[in-house]
Amino acid sequence: MTQPAQRPAGRRRQGLRRNIGILGNFAFGYADVAEGIYFTLGLVVIYAGAAATYAYLFATTAYILTALCYAELASSYHQAGGAFVYARRAFGRNIAFLAAWALLLDYVVTTAISSLAAIGYLGYFFPQLNAPLLIGGATAAAILFLMSLNILGIGESAKFSYFLVLFNLAGMALVLATGFLFSYRPGLNTLHFGTSPTYPNFLYAITIAMSGYLGIEVISQTAGETRRPAKNIPRAVFLISAAVVAATLSFSTLALGVRSYQEFLSNPASINDPVSFIALAFPNGWILAGFAAILGMSVLLVAANAGIIGSSRISYAMSRDGVIPKAFGRLHKKRNTPFISIIAFSSVSVALALSGELSFVAELYNFGALIAYVIVGLSLISLRNKEKAVFRPFKTPGSISIRPFWKRNTNEASASYERYTIPIIGVLTIIADLAIWLLVVVLHPLGRIFGSIWMGFGLLLLFAYTRIQKTKQDPSSDSHSAEERQSSE
Repeated sequence: MTQPAQRPAGRRRQGLRRNIGILGNFAFGYADVAEGIYFTLGLVVIYAGAAATYAYLFATTAYILTALCYAELASSYHQAGGAFVYARRAFGRNIAFLAAWALLLDYVVTTAISSLAAIGYLGYFFPQLNAPLLIGGATAAAILFLMSLNILGIGESAKFSYFLVLFNLAGMALVLATGFLFSYRPGLNTLHFGTSPTYPNFLYAITIAMSGYLGIEVISQTAGETRRPAKNIPRAVFLISAAVVAATLSFSTLALGVRSYQEFLSNPASINDPVSFIALAFPNGWILAGFAAILGMSVLLVAANAGIIGSSRISYAMSRDGVIPKAFGRLHKKRNTPFISIIAFSSVSVALALSGELSFVAELYNFGALIAYVIVGLSLISLRNKEKAVFRPFKTPGSISIRPFWKRNTNEASASYERYTIPIIGVLTIIADLAIWLLVVVLHPLGRIFGSIWMGFGLLLLFAYTRIQKTKQDPSSDSHSAEERQSSE
């Protein structure tokens, strides 16, 4: 009598717990997106010059389109896995695997690059940390700390994140207000498209600027652990988009009004800790520069934390679907966290971070996430037509309806029902993200090579693992053939 009652209770415990509210969603997503300003700003100014704000504006357009797609999909499908879940429902297992495997690359890179940049800001106070060996070791220690925090539970991870994010928002507002009131000089840098910047440099700057926006996917990864996801996820997406776009455009405008282009070119600090470099130009700037370093370190640690959450949740979803080993979907008995996935992908991030070279890890960024974002845009279009009965708390605005002219159907009622809805936002997302991905492929040779190797290895893994699973699931064919051989003998 007691055992049947205990088993269902045990099964209920072995699932991701819904204990994140809108503030936790906002913290994870904001940090993973807003972190970009703390390590891309200097590089974007160096390549785009006075057109840096325009480079961010182009990247912003692609980001907003992608964010709207995620707002609809994540509020409609409340499961951990994000792009993997949407592509699985829209196109099947193989395309879903491509999207998820591409995202895994950027999640492990996000954890490595964010941790490296955070320790880089710590180097503002301790210059000894600027040595590659020391910064690599300190970064590895930071990742291991975040890994342990995530094994304890996403609730603890969320609390750690949103306190740091609220501190960051208040601090950024202070830095921006001080800069614009006391140091901003309009027209300090003049814009001459074609020469300053050249068109190739401006295009390269757009690909770097887009690095600052690769993170909205993490919202969908926490959908399976979010309370009232239908309401909270779209709200979090809109709050994140407003805060990040405002901060990015404001900081890039401020940078061009307090420092000359030549200062960015001649000072390495403009790359390692660009926000502190800008703050040093303010009256008594050393005070705000130190404060900015603390802000950068805090938000970058939250972004690294979000990278661990993303990689572990998407691999958890992949494991549950049977495209990677089941061990990655195993939950901790007490904490209900996918601890094996957390440990495995955090270890990959540690290996990348041990190089101690921010520029090396940055080259690997963008390649994977942009592939996944294109698939998400395609999934939005497909699922609008494939699963019309699904309740969608939020729909992306604007769509066109077309008849399936490629199908012959004499039944008028059936023909009207089969009309296809094409969300305009989905189409624009595909175009924008694909265009930037092509720029990344052309302009980032290391990312192109490493990204291609990563995707190739993933396809081999999928092929080998699914073949092994098919063999295990169909042992009868082997035993049957053996019996036939014996009978014939």
